[in-house]
Amino acid sequence: MADDNAFEVAQTAWDKWVAADLEGFVNMWDPDGVWTNAGRSQISGPRRGHDEITKVAQLAFQLSGGTLKARPVELAAAGEDVVLGYFHVEAQRPGAAIDQYGLQRFVIRSGKIVSLDNVFSDQGQFDAFYE
Repeated sequence: MADDNAFEVAQTAWDKWVAADLEGFVNMWDPDGVWTNAGRSQISGPRRGHDEITKVAQLAFQLSGGTLKARPVELAAAGEDVVLGYFHVEAQRPGAAIDQYGLQRFVIRSGKIVSLDNVFSDQGQFDAFYE
């Protein structure tokens, strides 16, 4: 059975993201945590630590003109320290849009996110939006 604490941390991180509480979201992370977005865009690749995680989140919102919305559909505990998420993401800007689902894998230890990996159902659309 998964550690309920890991599930609660992932749920709280999502709540902070949806509420646009970037500071609260970043504080959920281990200082050496790594957030990785799949693909080949400006926001793809691994980002380590609070500063880099803050910068990539700010860039994602900036490039979307503030329209980025990502909401969890379902979270599921997958081990003592692993939580899997299924989410919907959408954003619009002149000439491009995102409207798709993604999967993520949280690893949480001692109440902090140590890694989060995101993959998207239409990676080409995602990369084109954030080119």
